[in-house]
Amino acid sequence: MREVLLVTGVPPTLASLSPLGAKLGLGMRAVICAGLDVRNPRVNRMAKQAFVADFSLSLINRSGAYYVCRDVVDRLAPFFLAIRYWRLFLEREPRGLKRKLLGRAMLFELNHLRSAEAFPRSRAPMKSGAITLFFDPLYVLRTSLQREDVVLCHDVGPLTHPELFDSGTVELYRLAYARIGAVGPGMVFVSQASRSAFRSVVAGNFRFQQVIPLYVRAPLAGGEVEAPAGIRTPFLLTVAGLERRKNHRRIIAAFAASGLRERGYSYVFCGPRGNSAAEVAALAMCTPAVHALGYLTDPQLRWLYRHASGFILPSLLEGFGLPALEAAQHELVSVVSAGGAQEEAAGKGAILVDPAATADIARGMRQLVEMPRCERHERVALLRAQAATLSQDRYLAEWADLLAGQ
Repeated sequence: MREVLLVTGVPPTLASLSPLGAKLGLGMRAVICAGLDVRNPRVNRMAKQAFVADFSLSLINRSGAYYVCRDVVDRLAPFFLAIRYWRLFLEREPRGLKRKLLGRAMLFELNHLRSAEAFPRSRAPMKSGAITLFFDPLYVLRTSLQREDVVLCHDVGPLTHPELFDSGTVELYRLAYARIGAVGPGMVFVSQASRSAFRSVVAGNFRFQQVIPLYVRAPLAGGEVEAPAGIRTPFLLTVAGLERRKNHRRIIAAFAASGLRERGYSYVFCGPRGNSAAEVAALAMCTPAVHALGYLTDPQLRWLYRHASGFILPSLLEGFGLPALEAAQHELVSVVSAGGAQEEAAGKGAILVDPAATADIARGMRQLVEMPRCERHERVALLRAQAATLSQDRYLAEWADLLAGQ
């Protein structure tokens, strides 16, 4: 029988990983421990397989994808021999200016060398049998990719929705996915919708294609609240990066066409800058009762979530539809896109609309505002029930199962 090493001092969140626990009875070998350096030779002898985590994503990304990947790196650290940031293997994640400089250097290499073989690719500084876990497909371009490796795919938007991205990004991901298809590593997806989209555009003989849904983050902890300047109730709310895929332009147009301003409502959105920031800001300035707030503090976000009449985010592209489930933790019903990852995540609790139809988004806004209180409570309960199935413990357990089984 394969051996199992359970190290004392395991945090409750890891000790109670039910999917992994269920498989232990089948003889799966796993190392679950805390506060122990996995590079210890004794642990290496017990572990079935050593992993390198390619966390290059962290150098240029601070979206939700960064935080869920960081959870795997931090909370399942015993599985990893080393963490790679572009070409560097570091003990600690780069911060501040160091992170920015490394990110720029990495993007320079990606944009200029792409998939060229003339300049050596990055390789793990340990035994060749180490499996690399890539947290984004892009970084297989400048790194040695083997069939034994594992690649996490959030979405294939640059291939399925190239109009939402700049041409350089589209070309880089096209090359990355072509390389992935040629090698056929293990693939992990954040939703069934993402896996289906991948299969429609990337051909190859892959070791496996597994879905590990993301988890719903806990709501902002209780604390001070601060009303952002100029915002009064009632209002509808969007919290999302200013990216084309988030569909801000149509949302603003839908609000203007909904007639809700004449009923005393305003529309508020905030989030980090992205590839449509300038366009969206200009549109907001010339649309009555629309407020673009940009970066907000946690007290300001708490106030918005507590006082909003509903949440609006009918995206054109999502890897997984977490925002509607997160908004439900604040008693908010959401308007999201029908079909794809958002409907998969939210189920029947959200109001579903056609994200490409401004009139349908406006209809969803009116439905949200006019919804009877009993229906609102029912929808929030459905969303919360769905969120309860998507816990962080479940997410980490599924990743632990996958890594232990390699």
